[in-house]
Amino acid sequence: MRDVVVRREARVEAALLGCLAAVVGLLALVTAAGPGLLDRWAGDALRSRLAVARQDGTGITHSLDLLRDDAVPAPDPSRSTLGRDLAATGDVLLKAAKPPLRGMLAHDSTRIEVPALRATSAAGRLQVGLLYADDAPAAGSYAQGAPPGPATATSSVPVAFSTAARDALHLTLGQRLHLSRDIGSDDTDAVVSGFFTPPAGATAPLWHEETLLAHPARTGGLWRAQAVIDAASIDALQQLSRGTGDAVTVVWRTSLRMTPGQATRFATPGGLRTLQDAVDTYSAAVADAYCPGAEDYMAGPCRTGRHPTSTLATTDGVPGVLAPFARAREQARTLESFALAGLVAVGLATVAVTARLAVHRRAAAQALQRARGASATDLALGRLLQTAPAALLGAALGLGAAALVTPGGTGSLLPGLLVAAAAWLALPALTLAAARDRRGRAARPPAARRLVAEGAVLLLAAVGVLVLRAHGAGAGGLDVQLAVVPALLGAAAVVLLVRLYPLPLRLLSHAARGRPGTVPLIAFSRAAREAPGHALALLVLVMTLSTAVFGGLVSRTVADGGATAAVWSAGADAAVIGAGRDGRADPALAGVQGVTRATAVRSLVVQLTSAADGARFDATRIAGLDAAAVGAAAPDSAAARALAAAHLAGRPAPQPAGGRYVLPALATGDFADGRTGGTYTTTLRHGTVSIRVVGRLPDAARRDPALGPLLSVYQHDAGRGESGTGSTAVATGSPLLLVDAGALAMLKASEFSDAAVLLYGPHLDADELRATAPRLTGPTGQVRVKAAELALASHDGLLRGVRRTYAAGTGLAVLLALLALLLDLLLSARDRGRTASRLRTLGLPTRGIAALNVLELLPVALAAVAGGVTLGLLLPGILGPALTLREFTGGPAAPALHTDYALTAALGAGLAALVAAAVALETWAGRRRGLGAVLRLGEAV
Repeated sequence: MRDVVVRREARVEAALLGCLAAVVGLLALVTAAGPGLLDRWAGDALRSRLAVARQDGTGITHSLDLLRDDAVPAPDPSRSTLGRDLAATGDVLLKAAKPPLRGMLAHDSTRIEVPALRATSAAGRLQVGLLYADDAPAAGSYAQGAPPGPATATSSVPVAFSTAARDALHLTLGQRLHLSRDIGSDDTDAVVSGFFTPPAGATAPLWHEETLLAHPARTGGLWRAQAVIDAASIDALQQLSRGTGDAVTVVWRTSLRMTPGQATRFATPGGLRTLQDAVDTYSAAVADAYCPGAEDYMAGPCRTGRHPTSTLATTDGVPGVLAPFARAREQARTLESFALAGLVAVGLATVAVTARLAVHRRAAAQALQRARGASATDLALGRLLQTAPAALLGAALGLGAAALVTPGGTGSLLPGLLVAAAAWLALPALTLAAARDRRGRAARPPAARRLVAEGAVLLLAAVGVLVLRAHGAGAGGLDVQLAVVPALLGAAAVVLLVRLYPLPLRLLSHAARGRPGTVPLIAFSRAAREAPGHALALLVLVMTLSTAVFGGLVSRTVADGGATAAVWSAGADAAVIGAGRDGRADPALAGVQGVTRATAVRSLVVQLTSAADGARFDATRIAGLDAAAVGAAAPDSAAARALAAAHLAGRPAPQPAGGRYVLPALATGDFADGRTGGTYTTTLRHGTVSIRVVGRLPDAARRDPALGPLLSVYQHDAGRGESGTGSTAVATGSPLLLVDAGALAMLKASEFSDAAVLLYGPHLDADELRATAPRLTGPTGQVRVKAAELALASHDGLLRGVRRTYAAGTGLAVLLALLALLLDLLLSARDRGRTASRLRTLGLPTRGIAALNVLELLPVALAAVAGGVTLGLLLPGILGPALTLREFTGGPAAPALHTDYALTAALGAGLAALVAAAVALETWAGRRRGLGAVLRLGEAV
């Protein structure tokens, strides 16, 4: 008999069980597939960052000097094996990597660049750089002629130009060029073997690193171009040189390339640590693999083929990519886990609303069963059996979908099973609580129990926040701590709302007693009285709104902060870091097409000693800029305005007094406890210099883009744990002293730690700048173009992952909130129907019924909007150290929080539309409902 009853009740509540199955399936899918999907998105972001680094030439670079061995007779260059020798050496360098790095390192290029030679063409004076590159254009790219072949001992060196160089320089196939050096008397002849066409929209690193290869540039009446040669021509050129060109530098470029599966595996915290350890040991391993025993002075010289070489030098830029990514990935994981945890909390609250409605619908039947002798445990077990098929079906569908979404085992079944089990047990638990014998508990009234429960919720929320702020987020997956805190904060907000929002309703109800009409009185009275009954639905709405508002705030803040940081790191429309160490903007940079102004900024890092009490201040940065030039190019420059306001702009270089230079400077508030008027000394190679602090430097000056190229370099180096040259690894927030550029004129260029040239011009030629800058800065220089920095900031893969997580989480939470609100309305539909029917029998029109429903539902909606929006805006402050958005943006300071008002308004409008739809549906249903459906014969109306 019991089985028959169980099956009959299951059929009656098929709709509720269907809702339960759908919600369980969604929760199982989110918890099982969510972490794996986030790791996959993080892997895509890691691959994207490595690709950008490869494009910018920031990879692993091996270099050595290829020497000429005069003790061995040089063979005919036409029989040179240098090309094969270089390729074999490249294979040795790759095989030196240990797993897991070995399978991910890929050879990019091998290049040898001969210093620029002078020549003359029909277009005028010409400076030609000869380049051997194994990634040079293949034969199929040639519009005329063929790739250059090997030179011989007596023939001219074959060279090939681009078609753009052919047209600009008026070159012809077979034309001979006489090449000579700027220093020395070694001349040689070259013959043009062909003209190649660069691919349209070329993205290969060759065309970005060697821009003169594709398009020549003209500066000051001199053409500059580049031509490709064969490896054998390097032997020919070395044979011709006598003392001035004996050694050329060979550069092997290697990059880290991952398959999607590898990137997903290594984008986790543990994977990134493993990868960083492997990269850190590679530099030592590769040097020993190329030339074992090179540090032993008794050992023979290192060799590549027949050529003696210097020892191998390795520059590894991969840690500079991995370390910032690891920090940003950890912050992204915190934000994404918070979004997933909020969605899970909303789903479980929806399950609770469903279970509460099921208990309410079966209240009379359960009371009858209790009267016939059934225990509360029997009823709970019956509910457990009824919900088992729905829970199992939902779990199976959710976990199956997770397996499809995250193939390859990146998902985890355990979280999905745990959440499905929790949802399955919700209805039996509520049934047990509703049906158990309450005798013996009369001494504790319901109000007292409610106070204890609410106090426990508030206490747990406070403890959860304190623990999260103290210890931060956990490591990997869906953090349990983060999973609990959103639910606790939402529950605490609901506790406060349920206690607070009935108070104004009671006041409104009291005020309505003396006014005509019964609708406001009844609506406000019922809304105040039934506020605790809407707690679960209110929890769902508050969690949904707070998560959405918080996600919009994070996305907007990071987007705006990333743009600000990009402008700051670029300094101007463009900046060349490593140039301007002598305080001048090189004419070659100032002459780049589109540049309207150019000025140099410089800085040095020193140890200062107070002349008053001998206090020492280590690693203090002194920066100098031309306030007049920066102010004219960027009128909003805070640094230039500060120097001008202190009357330091345009001062001539100070004259030594008593054998000592005294420089007036502005200091940030974190230097010497913010005191001004003090004098501090330092010893430089030029002599003793004193700094006199004459004023306070505003905090905005530290964030001035004009100083960004200097400060961001140190921020990058400090993040990699490097010390640079001397004690130069200074954090961005360290003390800063600012002087006008003229005050530093007496210092030598070698005394400056860093320098950069700021270029202004909204339409400057970035390609020409990238071609010009390396000839002035060498391989350690950097070129930053504001437009490119802004593009990179807006397309960051981790930020896209966070945005997608919050967008998907908000969409699913809105669906769950809609379901929870509808179920909550069904829970109280009969009571509202009875009230509406009574009022209708007393003559209240349909319009009045609709107004009654609006006034009754509006307080819940307003409370949800107020609580959800407030909690979403307060979450960054509540999370504290667990939320550091600066890891996403970089820049001189944490980005200012920016609320997404459009999203917030859209959410409020959506909730208003939801309430309006619910009122319209309730009014329509009330008109079709007969009095007998809600009133019984003999009841008072």
